[in-house]
Amino acid sequence: MAACDPIPKTGLRPYDRRERAKPARICFGHLTALQILRASQPGMLAPEKGAARTLPDHAPRAGELQRKLELLETMHADLRFEKPAHVLVGNPNCRASPTCKPHVHGNPLPSGSLLRLDRETTLTAPATSFVHLARQASETALLELGWEMCGSYQTKRTGTRPAYQVEPLTSTRALRTYVTKNPSMGGARKVQRILPYLADGSASARESKLALILGLPLSRGGYGLGIPRMNYEVSANSAARAISGRRSFRCDLCWPEAKLDVEYQSREHHEGEVSRLRDSRRANALVAMGWIVIGVTNDELDSMLATDTIAASIRKRLCKRLQMRFPDHHARKLRLRRELGLPVGFD
Repeated sequence: MAACDPIPKTGLRPYDRRERAKPARICFGHLTALQILRASQPGMLAPEKGAARTLPDHAPRAGELQRKLELLETMHADLRFEKPAHVLVGNPNCRASPTCKPHVHGNPLPSGSLLRLDRETTLTAPATSFVHLARQASETALLELGWEMCGSYQTKRTGTRPAYQVEPLTSTRALRTYVTKNPSMGGARKVQRILPYLADGSASARESKLALILGLPLSRGGYGLGIPRMNYEVSANSAARAISGRRSFRCDLCWPEAKLDVEYQSREHHEGEVSRLRDSRRANALVAMGWIVIGVTNDELDSMLATDTIAASIRKRLCKRLQMRFPDHHARKLRLRRELGLPVGFD
Protein backbone atom coordinates (compact mmCIF):
# COMPACT_ATOMS: atom_id res chain seq x y z
CA MET A 1 0.00 0.00 0.00
CA ALA A 2 1.30 3.46 -0.90
CA ALA A 3 2.57 5.76 1.85
CA CYS A 4 -0.22 8.28 1.20
CA ASP A 5 -2.99 5.74 1.92
CA PRO A 6 -3.13 5.42 5.73
CA ILE A 7 -6.60 3.84 5.64
CA PRO A 8 -7.68 1.28 3.01
CA LYS A 9 -10.83 3.27 2.21
CA THR A 10 -11.60 6.49 0.39
CA GLY A 11 -13.14 9.69 1.73
CA LEU A 12 -10.45 11.29 3.89
CA ARG A 13 -7.99 13.75 2.42
CA PRO A 14 -4.85 11.74 1.51
CA TYR A 15 -1.85 12.27 3.75
CA ASP A 16 1.57 11.84 2.17
CA ARG A 17 4.26 11.08 4.77
CA ARG A 18 6.77 12.92 2.60
CA GLU A 19 4.93 16.20 3.09
CA ARG A 20 6.01 18.49 5.89
CA ALA A 21 3.74 17.57 8.78
CA LYS A 22 1.60 20.28 10.37
CA PRO A 23 -0.26 20.24 13.68
CA ALA A 24 -3.63 18.59 13.29
CA ARG A 25 -6.96 20.36 13.71
CA ILE A 26 -8.40 17.36 15.57
CA CYS A 27 -6.59 14.84 17.77
CA PHE A 28 -8.73 11.91 18.93
CA GLY A 29 -7.82 10.08 22.13
CA HIS A 30 -9.02 7.68 24.83
CA LEU A 31 -11.98 5.46 23.83
CA THR A 32 -12.58 7.34 20.57
CA ALA A 33 -9.02 6.59 19.45
CA LEU A 34 -9.49 2.89 20.25
CA GLN A 35 -12.67 2.80 18.17
CA ILE A 36 -10.85 4.29 15.18
CA LEU A 37 -7.86 2.00 15.65
CA ARG A 38 -10.13 -1.05 15.60
CA ALA A 39 -11.49 0.07 12.23
CA SER A 40 -8.31 1.32 10.58
CA GLN A 41 -5.46 -1.02 11.67
CA PRO A 42 -2.69 0.80 13.62
CA GLY A 43 0.08 -0.51 11.37
CA MET A 44 -1.38 1.39 8.41
CA LEU A 45 -1.04 4.80 10.09
CA ALA A 46 2.07 7.00 10.04
CA PRO A 47 3.59 7.95 13.44
CA GLU A 48 3.97 11.67 14.12
CA LYS A 49 7.38 13.22 14.69
CA GLY A 50 8.74 16.63 15.60
CA ALA A 51 6.41 19.63 15.64
CA ALA A 52 3.50 17.52 14.42
CA ARG A 53 3.26 16.06 17.93
CA THR A 54 1.95 19.43 19.15
CA LEU A 55 -1.73 19.18 20.02
CA PRO A 56 -4.45 21.50 18.72
CA ASP A 57 -5.00 24.56 20.91
CA HIS A 58 -8.76 24.17 20.94
CA ALA A 59 -11.37 21.49 20.61
CA PRO A 60 -12.99 21.31 17.17
CA ARG A 61 -16.24 23.15 16.54
CA ALA A 62 -19.34 21.02 16.87
CA GLY A 63 -20.05 21.00 13.13
CA GLU A 64 -16.46 20.13 12.18
CA LEU A 65 -16.33 17.29 14.70
CA GLN A 66 -19.70 15.92 13.59
CA ARG A 67 -18.67 15.91 9.93
CA LYS A 68 -15.44 14.06 10.74
CA LEU A 69 -17.23 11.43 12.82
CA GLU A 70 -19.92 10.93 10.19
CA LEU A 71 -17.27 10.51 7.50
CA LEU A 72 -15.46 7.85 9.52
CA GLU A 73 -18.73 6.03 10.23
CA THR A 74 -19.56 6.10 6.51
CA MET A 75 -16.17 4.60 5.66
CA HIS A 76 -16.51 1.81 8.23
CA ALA A 77 -19.96 0.21 8.35
CA ASP A 78 -19.50 -1.29 11.83
CA LEU A 79 -18.17 1.90 13.41
CA ARG A 80 -20.56 3.87 15.64
CA PHE A 81 -18.96 6.44 17.93
CA GLU A 82 -20.04 6.78 21.53
CA LYS A 83 -20.76 10.31 22.68
CA PRO A 84 -19.03 12.42 23.73
CA ALA A 85 -16.04 12.04 21.41
CA HIS A 86 -12.71 12.30 23.24
CA VAL A 87 -10.13 14.75 21.86
CA LEU A 88 -6.72 15.95 23.08
CA VAL A 89 -6.00 19.68 23.27
CA GLY A 90 -3.19 21.91 24.49
CA ASN A 91 -5.31 24.74 25.91
CA PRO A 92 -6.68 24.25 29.45
CA ASN A 93 -9.59 26.64 28.80
CA CYS A 94 -11.50 24.25 26.56
CA ARG A 95 -14.93 23.27 27.80
CA ALA A 96 -16.66 19.94 27.49
CA SER A 97 -19.96 19.58 25.65
CA PRO A 98 -22.47 16.74 25.15
CA THR A 99 -20.65 15.81 21.93
CA CYS A 100 -17.00 16.56 22.81
CA LYS A 101 -14.82 15.76 25.83
CA PRO A 102 -11.43 17.56 25.66
CA HIS A 103 -8.41 16.22 27.59
CA VAL A 104 -5.68 18.79 28.21
CA HIS A 105 -1.98 18.04 27.63
CA GLY A 106 0.14 21.18 27.79
CA ASN A 107 3.33 19.72 26.32
CA PRO A 108 3.92 17.81 23.07
CA LEU A 109 3.45 14.09 23.56
CA PRO A 110 6.50 11.79 23.41
CA SER A 111 7.66 10.40 20.08
CA GLY A 112 5.47 7.55 18.89
CA SER A 113 2.43 8.77 20.84
CA LEU A 114 0.38 10.00 17.88
CA LEU A 115 -0.63 8.51 14.55
CA ARG A 116 -1.64 10.52 11.49
CA LEU A 117 -5.12 9.69 10.19
CA ASP A 118 -5.25 12.34 7.46
CA ARG A 119 -3.90 15.85 6.84
CA GLU A 120 -6.18 17.36 9.46
CA THR A 121 -6.51 14.57 12.00
CA THR A 122 -4.33 12.60 14.40
CA LEU A 123 -5.13 10.09 17.11
CA THR A 124 -3.27 8.56 20.03
CA ALA A 125 -1.39 5.31 19.41
CA PRO A 126 -2.62 2.17 21.23
CA ALA A 127 -0.04 2.36 24.03
CA THR A 128 -0.71 6.08 24.55
CA SER A 129 -4.47 5.51 24.67
CA PHE A 130 -3.95 2.74 27.23
CA VAL A 131 -1.82 4.93 29.50
CA HIS A 132 -4.29 7.82 29.27
CA LEU A 133 -7.23 5.54 30.13
CA ALA A 134 -5.26 4.19 33.10
CA ARG A 135 -5.72 7.50 34.92
CA GLN A 136 -9.40 6.87 35.62
CA ALA A 137 -9.72 3.07 35.35
CA SER A 138 -9.43 0.67 38.28
CA GLU A 139 -6.54 -1.78 38.02
CA THR A 140 -8.89 -4.70 37.35
CA ALA A 141 -10.70 -2.79 34.59
CA LEU A 142 -7.33 -1.79 33.16
CA LEU A 143 -6.19 -5.43 33.18
CA GLU A 144 -9.28 -6.48 31.23
CA LEU A 145 -8.70 -3.68 28.72
CA GLY A 146 -5.03 -4.63 28.35
CA TRP A 147 -5.84 -8.32 27.80
CA GLU A 148 -8.33 -7.34 25.11
CA MET A 149 -5.96 -4.93 23.36
CA CYS A 150 -3.23 -7.62 23.35
CA GLY A 151 -5.66 -10.41 22.42
CA SER A 152 -7.48 -11.58 19.31
CA TYR A 153 -11.00 -10.52 20.33
CA GLN A 154 -12.89 -7.30 20.80
CA THR A 155 -15.83 -6.24 22.97
CA LYS A 156 -17.75 -3.08 23.78
CA ARG A 157 -14.86 -2.27 26.13
CA THR A 158 -13.06 -0.81 23.11
CA GLY A 159 -16.28 0.71 21.81
CA THR A 160 -16.92 -1.81 19.05
CA ARG A 161 -19.20 -4.76 18.34
CA PRO A 162 -18.01 -8.09 19.80
CA ALA A 163 -15.82 -10.12 17.42
CA TYR A 164 -13.23 -12.89 17.47
CA GLN A 165 -10.08 -13.62 15.48
CA VAL A 166 -9.18 -9.93 15.12
CA GLU A 167 -5.72 -8.40 15.04
CA PRO A 168 -4.36 -7.24 18.42
CA LEU A 169 -4.17 -3.48 18.89
CA THR A 170 -0.85 -3.75 20.71
CA SER A 171 1.36 -6.16 22.67
CA THR A 172 2.67 -6.45 26.20
CA ARG A 173 6.13 -5.68 24.85
CA ALA A 174 4.95 -2.46 23.20
CA LEU A 175 3.18 -1.33 26.38
CA ARG A 176 6.25 -2.10 28.49
CA THR A 177 8.53 -0.22 26.10
CA TYR A 178 6.27 2.84 26.07
CA VAL A 179 5.92 3.23 29.85
CA THR A 180 9.62 2.48 30.37
CA LYS A 181 10.48 5.37 28.04
CA ASN A 182 7.80 7.66 29.51
CA PRO A 183 7.59 6.88 33.25
CA SER A 184 6.41 10.38 34.22
CA MET A 185 3.25 10.32 32.10
CA GLY A 186 0.03 10.28 34.05
CA GLY A 187 -1.15 6.67 34.24
CA ALA A 188 2.28 5.16 33.49
CA ARG A 189 2.90 4.03 37.08
CA LYS A 190 -0.42 2.21 37.23
CA VAL A 191 0.38 0.48 33.93
CA GLN A 192 3.79 -0.55 35.29
CA ARG A 193 2.10 -2.11 38.33
CA ILE A 194 -0.18 -4.32 36.24
CA LEU A 195 2.26 -5.22 33.45
CA PRO A 196 3.37 -8.47 35.16
CA TYR A 197 -0.24 -9.66 34.93
CA LEU A 198 -0.83 -8.93 31.23
CA ALA A 199 -0.48 -11.54 28.50
CA ASP A 200 -0.64 -11.67 24.72
CA GLY A 201 -2.87 -13.95 22.71
CA SER A 202 -6.11 -14.41 24.65
CA ALA A 203 -8.92 -15.46 22.32
CA SER A 204 -11.95 -14.29 24.33
CA ALA A 205 -13.03 -12.15 27.25
CA ARG A 206 -13.99 -15.25 29.26
CA GLU A 207 -10.57 -16.81 28.67
CA SER A 208 -9.07 -13.60 30.02
CA LYS A 209 -11.27 -13.65 33.12
CA LEU A 210 -10.35 -17.29 33.81
CA ALA A 211 -6.64 -16.57 33.39
CA LEU A 212 -6.83 -13.58 35.75
CA ILE A 213 -8.79 -15.50 38.39
CA LEU A 214 -6.26 -18.35 38.33
CA GLY A 215 -3.09 -16.36 37.75
CA LEU A 216 -3.32 -13.20 39.84
CA PRO A 217 -1.54 -13.32 43.21
CA LEU A 218 -3.44 -13.98 46.43
CA SER A 219 -3.06 -10.33 47.40
CA ARG A 220 -5.19 -9.36 44.39
CA GLY A 221 -7.85 -12.00 44.98
CA GLY A 222 -6.51 -14.60 42.55
CA TYR A 223 -5.32 -18.13 43.22
CA GLY A 224 -1.64 -17.23 42.83
CA LEU A 225 -0.91 -19.82 40.11
CA GLY A 226 0.97 -17.43 37.84
CA ILE A 227 -0.23 -15.88 34.59
CA PRO A 228 -0.41 -18.64 31.95
CA ARG A 229 0.75 -18.49 28.35
CA MET A 230 -2.30 -17.88 26.21
CA ASN A 231 -3.01 -20.01 23.12
CA TYR A 232 0.48 -21.44 23.35
CA GLU A 233 1.50 -23.64 20.41
CA VAL A 234 2.65 -27.19 21.23
CA SER A 235 4.26 -29.30 18.49
CA ALA A 236 2.85 -32.82 18.14
CA ASN A 237 5.09 -35.87 18.24
CA SER A 238 4.47 -38.92 16.05
CA ALA A 239 2.06 -40.53 18.54
CA ALA A 240 0.02 -37.35 18.84
CA ARG A 241 -0.08 -36.91 15.06
CA ALA A 242 -1.34 -40.49 14.69
CA ILE A 243 -4.22 -39.77 17.06
CA SER A 244 -5.19 -36.31 15.87
CA GLY A 245 -3.78 -35.94 12.37
CA ARG A 246 -2.36 -32.57 13.41
CA ARG A 247 1.18 -31.24 13.65
CA SER A 248 0.55 -28.82 16.49
CA PHE A 249 -2.03 -27.71 19.04
CA ARG A 250 -3.06 -24.42 20.61
CA CYS A 251 -3.52 -24.53 24.38
CA ASP A 252 -5.96 -21.94 25.75
CA LEU A 253 -4.26 -21.42 29.13
CA CYS A 254 -0.89 -23.11 29.22
CA TRP A 255 1.84 -23.71 31.78
CA PRO A 256 4.41 -25.28 29.39
CA GLU A 257 6.99 -26.13 32.05
CA ALA A 258 4.39 -28.32 33.81
CA LYS A 259 2.86 -29.67 30.59
CA LEU A 260 -0.51 -28.37 31.73
CA ASP A 261 -3.26 -27.21 29.38
CA VAL A 262 -6.44 -25.63 30.74
CA GLU A 263 -9.13 -25.45 28.08
CA TYR A 264 -11.96 -22.96 28.37
CA GLN A 265 -14.93 -24.79 26.84
CA SER A 266 -17.17 -22.01 25.61
CA ARG A 267 -20.62 -22.77 24.27
CA GLU A 268 -19.81 -21.03 20.99
CA HIS A 269 -16.83 -23.20 20.04
CA HIS A 270 -17.33 -26.52 21.81
CA GLU A 271 -20.89 -27.57 20.97
CA GLY A 272 -21.91 -30.23 18.46
CA GLU A 273 -20.65 -33.70 17.66
CA VAL A 274 -17.86 -32.48 15.36
CA SER A 275 -16.47 -30.17 18.05
CA ARG A 276 -16.63 -32.87 20.73
CA LEU A 277 -14.83 -35.35 18.49
CA ARG A 278 -12.12 -32.79 17.67
CA ASP A 279 -11.68 -31.87 21.34
CA SER A 280 -11.45 -35.53 22.36
CA ARG A 281 -8.77 -36.33 19.78
CA ARG A 282 -6.83 -33.23 20.72
CA ALA A 283 -6.94 -34.03 24.46
CA ASN A 284 -5.94 -37.67 23.85
CA ALA A 285 -3.04 -36.54 21.66
CA LEU A 286 -1.74 -34.18 24.36
CA VAL A 287 -2.10 -36.89 27.02
CA ALA A 288 -0.06 -39.21 24.79
CA MET A 289 2.75 -36.65 25.03
CA GLY A 290 2.57 -36.55 28.83
CA TRP A 291 0.35 -33.50 29.17
CA ILE A 292 -2.53 -32.95 31.57
CA VAL A 293 -5.65 -31.38 30.05
CA ILE A 294 -8.24 -29.74 32.31
CA GLY A 295 -11.49 -28.43 30.87
CA VAL A 296 -13.40 -25.50 32.36
CA THR A 297 -16.98 -24.82 31.30
CA ASN A 298 -18.97 -21.60 31.47
CA ASP A 299 -20.93 -22.92 34.44
CA GLU A 300 -17.75 -23.91 36.30
CA LEU A 301 -16.21 -20.47 35.83
CA ASP A 302 -19.44 -18.96 37.14
CA SER A 303 -19.32 -21.17 40.26
CA MET A 304 -16.89 -20.15 42.98
CA LEU A 305 -16.86 -23.67 44.45
CA ALA A 306 -16.07 -25.25 41.08
CA THR A 307 -13.34 -22.69 40.44
CA ASP A 308 -11.84 -23.42 43.87
CA THR A 309 -11.72 -27.14 43.04
CA ILE A 310 -10.18 -26.59 39.61
CA ALA A 311 -7.58 -24.21 41.04
CA ALA A 312 -6.61 -26.83 43.64
CA SER A 313 -6.04 -29.40 40.87
CA ILE A 314 -3.89 -26.95 38.92
CA ARG A 315 -1.92 -26.03 42.04
CA LYS A 316 -1.14 -29.71 42.65
CA ARG A 317 0.08 -30.17 39.07
CA LEU A 318 2.25 -27.05 39.34
CA CYS A 319 3.64 -28.22 42.71
CA LYS A 320 2.78 -24.86 44.26
CA ARG A 321 2.19 -24.70 47.99
CA LEU A 322 -0.68 -22.57 49.22
CA GLN A 323 0.84 -20.00 51.56
CA MET A 324 -2.12 -18.10 52.95
CA ARG A 325 -0.75 -14.79 54.21
CA PHE A 326 -4.02 -12.90 53.89
CA PRO A 327 -6.74 -13.78 56.40
CA ASP A 328 -9.22 -11.84 54.25
CA HIS A 329 -8.37 -13.76 51.07
CA HIS A 330 -11.95 -14.97 50.69
CA ALA A 331 -13.17 -11.35 50.69
CA ARG A 332 -10.48 -10.48 48.14
CA LYS A 333 -11.63 -13.34 45.91
CA LEU A 334 -15.21 -12.11 46.10
CA ARG A 335 -14.13 -8.57 45.25
CA LEU A 336 -12.10 -9.72 42.23
CA ARG A 337 -14.98 -11.83 40.90
CA ARG A 338 -17.35 -8.89 41.24
CA GLU A 339 -14.91 -6.58 39.46
CA LEU A 340 -14.61 -9.11 36.62
CA GLY A 341 -18.39 -9.41 36.37
CA LEU A 342 -18.45 -13.04 37.55
CA PRO A 343 -21.05 -14.51 39.94
CA VAL A 344 -19.99 -14.94 43.56
CA GLY A 345 -22.28 -17.87 44.41
CA PHE A 346 -21.21 -21.46 45.04
CA ASP A 347 -23.76 -23.16 42.76
